[in-house]
Amino acid sequence: MIASASVLAALLHAAALSIAPVSAPDRPGAVVGSHSISDPIDRLRIEVPKSATYVGADRFTLYENADCELHVFVDADASKRVSRFYWIQFERYLPTQPDARYNYSDNRRTNLWGGTTWVASGFGRTNRQTRAGSDREHLTALLTKAGYQLPPTMMQVRMVRLPDDPAGTGHGRRELMLIYAEDLAVTGENFEALGGEGEDTPRWKAIEPALVERAGKGFRVTAR
Repeated sequence: MIASASVLAALLHAAALSIAPVSAPDRPGAVVGSHSISDPIDRLRIEVPKSATYVGADRFTLYENADCELHVFVDADASKRVSRFYWIQFERYLPTQPDARYNYSDNRRTNLWGGTTWVASGFGRTNRQTRAGSDREHLTALLTKAGYQLPPTMMQVRMVRLPDDPAGTGHGRRELMLIYAEDLAVTGENFEALGGEGEDTPRWKAIEPALVERAGKGFRVTAR
């Protein structure tokens, strides 16, 4: 996710959007299973819980800088109100940006699924404005087109693997981004009680570790 190494405080913009995918170069698309996505380049398989429903995919050029392919699964009720979503994204800088690198070194470094993973978390209202042309805008359009409705507030964890960064420096040209998000109301939490738009309150610090643990268990990443 270009230029987004900070904590993800602004979540998704709920308005319906019309975004035309841009044909991306040379990277073959991921292979979709009923509850999994397989990456043909780095030969990884990403699985989500069997309770989740596959919504769809979008592939586009992000800010004219990167080839971006996203997939989303949701847990939702009969009226298509989302309680959780699982966002899987493959991204890499285009050859036209030979010096560009992702930088996640200011995120929390941990080991998930047997490899270095960079973690950031946050919470917020889902109707906040998002950057035009962003991957979030594409994700929101995908959900809206499929008839899904996001809850008013969600908390989420972003987990990033950099396949071309074996030393774990936090810098690379390719990334696998996994985002787990859940409805605050489903978890029994209250937006205002958490501090509202801030991630430094005692209550947030108390519940964030368990959220990160749930996020890590929400995906399974294995080598193919």
